[in-house]
Amino acid sequence: MPNPNDFLPSAPEALVNLLSRISRGKDILRRLLTDPRMKRSWTEIGKRCSGAQNYRRLWYEIVYALLKIKHPKPSRAKTRDQFLRMAADAEKLADTTADGPLDRLTFEFFPDDEAQLAFKVSNWATLGVEKRLKLAYQNLAWWPSMTGLLEEFAQHARKCAQEAMLEKRTVDRETYDRQFNDFVRCLAGYFRQHLGGPMETTLANIASVVFDRQIDKKMVRQALRHEKGGA
Repeated sequence: MPNPNDFLPSAPEALVNLLSRISRGKDILRRLLTDPRMKRSWTEIGKRCSGAQNYRRLWYEIVYALLKIKHPKPSRAKTRDQFLRMAADAEKLADTTADGPLDRLTFEFFPDDEAQLAFKVSNWATLGVEKRLKLAYQNLAWWPSMTGLLEEFAQHARKCAQEAMLEKRTVDRETYDRQFNDFVRCLAGYFRQHLGGPMETTLANIASVVFDRQIDKKMVRQALRHEKGGA
């Protein structure tokens, strides 16, 4: 069991007890419960948060914010560039397959036995080209060729590239680390909803302990200010 003398007097008992039962994030939780910077913050949180369940929820939100920054959403420009590369690759493949042995309608790749099951005939192998086409289009209106499918994919990827630039943008200045910004914004959302406000000083202290560097209220405020929509 953790030694009670290690923890801040204001550290919530629910999280002290939780420490011995978790593995993920254990070191971070211990720092939050022992770091002097959190002394006043736990007192402030205690004015708005009560009950073991709510304190555990707070901890899970911190873990969630940490997990989120490990897999950050790529920027709009990066997403756009990924779709454009996919489109270019598909167009190259389409040029390669055009008028070649792979440039056939999709159903033409079916083995005879599978085509017979799909189109409910027993003599697929002996049918002529026109009869096969008629049967195929009776069952499905669109049977693209390999080249056509790649060209359709390229068009769709280019459309996705354009749409990526219309998504909500989060502005990150060079002086503010993206991981820190994402962490603060995620946790601030929980604070607003459940604790009545962003609690910027408390957020700064939590972030200072989590990231093991000095973060102040001004940095938190700047991170929250530069979250906005628009292009």
